[in-house]
Amino acid sequence: MAETNTTIADKVWLSATNDFQQRIPRPTQEGIDATIDALFDPMNRNYYNQFIDVLVMRIGETYVHQQTWRNPLAVFKKSRLTYGSTIQEIIPKWIRAHSYIDDAEDVFKMARPDVAQWFHSQNRQDRYDITINRDELRTAFTEEGGLNRLVAAILEVPMNSDEYDEFQIMKQLIAEYEHKWGHFKVQVSAPTNEATAKALLKQFRTYRRKLTFPTTIYNSGQIKDVPVFARPNELVLFITPEVEASIDVDALAVLFNMEKAEVQQRIIVLDEFPIAGAVALLTTDDYFMCKDTEYETTSIYNPKTLGQNYFLHHWGIYSISPFVPAILFTTQEGTSIPTVTQALTALNATIEDATPAPDDYTQITLSLTGTLTEGSSSYTGDAIQLAPTAGTYEVSVMRGSGADAAGVNSARTFVDRLGRLHVGEDLENGDVITVDITSTYINPSGETTELTTSVTATVTE
Repeated sequence: MAETNTTIADKVWLSATNDFQQRIPRPTQEGIDATIDALFDPMNRNYYNQFIDVLVMRIGETYVHQQTWRNPLAVFKKSRLTYGSTIQEIIPKWIRAHSYIDDAEDVFKMARPDVAQWFHSQNRQDRYDITINRDELRTAFTEEGGLNRLVAAILEVPMNSDEYDEFQIMKQLIAEYEHKWGHFKVQVSAPTNEATAKALLKQFRTYRRKLTFPTTIYNSGQIKDVPVFARPNELVLFITPEVEASIDVDALAVLFNMEKAEVQQRIIVLDEFPIAGAVALLTTDDYFMCKDTEYETTSIYNPKTLGQNYFLHHWGIYSISPFVPAILFTTQEGTSIPTVTQALTALNATIEDATPAPDDYTQITLSLTGTLTEGSSSYTGDAIQLAPTAGTYEVSVMRGSGADAAGVNSARTFVDRLGRLHVGEDLENGDVITVDITSTYINPSGETTELTTSVTATVTE
């Protein structure tokens, strides 16, 4: 229900300065007519200006603000940036594990983590102008509820314009992301019936779970080597009204177990996507990197027109983070994930010292022979190598030759986990050590390959 003129004028009177209250009669005590006469007295110009400012900037935003249209993407804006005009976004790159070495001598070596960084700078400086004159205000007092409608009109025009412009700016960022970096794309059919709606819902649930595991697959094209993941409560699904309606009517309504059918992440409905063929976008609440740097309403009286000019200033940073996963469901072709396949033909082993002494050790090094293919072509890059070069070791020792040859049980002769052959101190000159090596490569989508080789060493004192 709209506030009456007397109620709004009294709220202004209570919010005004002490000098204003001494000079201008209170509407609820002296009557609204006495207040109007005092406000429009030519000698009270400063109080008239003060009344307008309080009416618009305080009372209006408090009591009439709910009549404005709100940007549905504003919830993803960060807190206001008080100082500066640039945001630096940083994500540390993951590091590799190192094998344990008991005689390591580089414990004081610096190992500074590498980071990826991105800068977001202020790129919006907009102003919205609107004017209210004395005749409009005088007319508003003559109609019950007129002040409420006047303030609503003053606020709705610039604020609705600003909110709508901001919505379009943030929505266009989705297209900028696609143009500069490219989303990971999943090809789907636009939902039009029960089958296509349920198929789309299944895709949503599949990738919602996949995003909980660290991977570089769903990164932007800008950041390729930093694994990212997202918790379920961080995920946001952007869809259009058509998709929302189809899921609600065609998919969920026909399923008995409603809890399992629901899309279990935050849903934001956009009027449309600025990308051809886009059906939905699954990402996190950090996808938008947007902050206000200035949001202020100012005013000035124009004596030439007897009008009060209001200026809404809205400055901000509007950008997209390249550090979060983003999956675009589209009717167009999906993203092809490059797959490199290795075909192994041989396991090779070399021993550093083939004539070790008792109570000594020597390094065994493994390598592979095979091919790498990417799709149907040979792999030509250097980022991927035949791997892993690891194996299991079985050690045997023979003493003597010919008919006198016999096996020796030496508990102190073994290969450690770093591939070093330790020679037992109980071995004698001429003993032959044989190391049989087996390397098994388990392919979850194909056959398991088992490769074997061996090396020998002769104990020499």
